Amino acid sequence: MNVESVNILAKLRVCVAYLGEKEQNNWWPSSFLSASGKAFLGPVFPKTSLLAQITGGSNSAKIVHDEFIGVGDVNHLFRLPENLESELMHLLSNKDSGIEIPSSIDAALQELKELAAGYSVKGTGPLLIDDTENKEKLVNNIAAAYINGFANSQPVYPYFKGIS
Repeated sequence: MNVESVNILAKLRVCVAYLGEKEQNNWWPSSFLSASGKAFLGPVFPKTSLLAQITGGSNSAKIVHDEFIGVGDVNHLFRLPENLESELMHLLSNKDSGIEIPSSIDAALQELKELAAGYSVKGTGPLLIDDTENKEKLVNNIAAAYINGFANSQPVYPYFKGIS
């Protein structure tokens, strides 16, 4: 996958992980991406605290997504194919990546709206996004599904098949 696509996936993952944490929408019981998470992880991981925060928040989201979707022949934003996970970790490990934790709920929702690019997807709970032919459209639809879920306070867990 090209660098720009990996960057878009990273932004989407960070926004959703942030918005799902207990201080925002309480879809998963973590606070890694909050100010207290930063204060806790900063002294423990002084050089990689941002990576630690994002990894912790993403893993919390992954556990909840896996509970609702299951683990197997499908992927979701927090359980991507191994090559994509590796590319994401490489990107997030780079301090100059430009990936940041949103400063507020509004900032995260604005980023999601930009990533959705006008698409609209409605649904709650596990939701199959069946458009892996066009990876850009897939990301747009995933972002749109999360926007709808957060706007309606209804957890949604978009998943898909066949991306690499």
